[in-house]
Amino acid sequence: MKNKVKTFWINLPVNDVKKSKEFFRKLGFSETERQPPNNEYAGFYLDERKTVLMLFPKERFAQFAGNPISDTHKGTEVFLNIDAPTREYVDEFATIVKEAGGTVYAAPTGVDGWMYLMGFIDLDGHRWGMLYMDNSKMPSE
Repeated sequence: MKNKVKTFWINLPVNDVKKSKEFFRKLGFSETERQPPNNEYAGFYLDERKTVLMLFPKERFAQFAGNPISDTHKGTEVFLNIDAPTREYVDEFATIVKEAGGTVYAAPTGVDGWMYLMGFIDLDGHRWGMLYMDNSKMPSE
C-alpha cells in the first residue's frame, strides 16, 4: 500500500494553554488559522512545510492518548528537533528561548566539525533540540 498521509502533526500536553501559546509565539512560530477564543487548545506551524504542533490541556490530552501522561521531570518520552538554517540562528534562538521563559539545557556548541546544536526545555518540560548541519563539511564514508 502506498503512503497516502496528507499531513502530520504533533500533539503535546500542557499545563496552561494560554501561557504555552505565548511561549511558542515568542519563539516565532505562526499560529494555525483556526484558534478557539477560549484557549481550549492551540495550534502552531513549526516549519515551512506546515508541520502542526497542537497544544492541549493535560486532561484532554490524556483522554486522546488513552494513557497517563509522562512526567517530563523524570523522563523524556519524545525529543523534538528543529532544523536551523545557520549557526547564528541557533545562537539567536537560544537567546529567544531564555527570554520566552524556557530553559536552555545544552548551550549552542559544535559537534564533529559539521554540526552545531543546542537543546532547550519548553514551559511543560518537553525537550527540544535545534541543529544546524553544514553538509559541505560532513565526513564521507
